[in-house]
Amino acid sequence: MKYRDEDDKCYGVTGMAIGLTIYNADEYFDGIDIDGDGMDCIEFSSNYFFKGNPAISAKASWQHTLERFQVTLGLVIADALCRKMMHDHGVVDKKLRRQLLDICLEEGKESCQLEEDEAERIFNKSFNYLVRVFSANGMRELIRDFAGNLKAKRSFTRQEVAEMLHQLR
Repeated sequence: MKYRDEDDKCYGVTGMAIGLTIYNADEYFDGIDIDGDGMDCIEFSSNYFFKGNPAISAKASWQHTLERFQVTLGLVIADALCRKMMHDHGVVDKKLRRQLLDICLEEGKESCQLEEDEAERIFNKSFNYLVRVFSANGMRELIRDFAGNLKAKRSFTRQEVAEMLHQLR
């Protein structure tokens, strides 16, 4: 993820924080910090990472990997949509959608061995849901406030994120 400036980055990280909240992925992160780069702005917890275990079946292992792929995909989409729709006051165009879909197809194939149609179904579900979330009434003010507070404070713990975004639950 490339950010144009600090405000753009704050909106992108805000989008990812919203993604973690609405996907109930609280246990997967410890906090956020805008001094990181790209996905490193999210301080992932040990629960996010897969620790191979021979006692876990292949199916359970794959399900774990698929779930993390879906969360990560949601974060990438939420980052891009928040920046485009809220910071830039723009609309999501075909070019942005295609760029995000291409990322999904590549990562889905690499991390989960998904066929294109499988990855595209997951993408469409996440993308459409997140467009609705970021289009909802009241989101612009919530996002503006969160991004402004993030810029001023630089980082938030998981608990602080939960408190500020509690109305999304």
